[in-house]
Amino acid sequence: MSRVGALLLGLVAALALLGPLLVAADPNAQDLLRTLEPPSATHPLGTDHVGRDVLARLAHGALRSLGIAVGCVAGAATLGVVLGLVAAQAGGWRDTLVMRLSDLMLAFPGILLALLLAGFLGGGVLPMLIGLKLTLWPQFARMARNVGLGVLGSAHVEAAQLAGFPARTILARHVAPPVLRQVMVLASLGVGAAVMSISALGFLGLGLQPPTPEWGAMVSELLPYLSEAPVQMAAPCLAILLTVLGFTLLGEAWSARAA
Repeated sequence: MSRVGALLLGLVAALALLGPLLVAADPNAQDLLRTLEPPSATHPLGTDHVGRDVLARLAHGALRSLGIAVGCVAGAATLGVVLGLVAAQAGGWRDTLVMRLSDLMLAFPGILLALLLAGFLGGGVLPMLIGLKLTLWPQFARMARNVGLGVLGSAHVEAAQLAGFPARTILARHVAPPVLRQVMVLASLGVGAAVMSISALGFLGLGLQPPTPEWGAMVSELLPYLSEAPVQMAAPCLAILLTVLGFTLLGEAWSARAA
């Protein structure tokens, strides 16, 4: 599964990194005389309802969708791991506070919280980043706390504590490595979930604002023309599917190895 996931993500990464360089067309350039054209040598995936090159928009949208998703998960993982390790190390009211706060965040459906923030703040990148980080960090905090408690209760860590090693050294040498292994699993699954959430917000018009190319917004724009332009409609849908599938397969493979 890891090879299949890595292959799928490699294709998506190549589209995101090399696509904007290889596809010469401007993703926002409109040509109302060439709307909904089928795939051709000039436009390999055809054109959309206002004559924009679908392949160019798909490539530029890949860079944005993946970049925002990775940024959201990186921020959520950093915040969650720090809070989880603080809860495991300090215990007491700090542990209770972090866990109750994570319970509160988990009580809200993730996409609903992102929708509320994006709706109140008018959409765009910043509300989307904040909303997705708030929905993802509790998973990392709980994982870091549970792993940290298990490691801190082990015999070799207790020996290190009795020997007078500072808490910072113990966390860096003994707790951080197993936590980071689990972070990789959660992060891979989290990026897939973030791509889905970003696409959903874009589909609803609460993500990146037009004419910025983004996969979810492309699906929303082309949906009324499904019967006339099935290839153009299928392109962003397939990109979302392959990206989420790739991250899911990779995360499951890492999870099996970590176990």
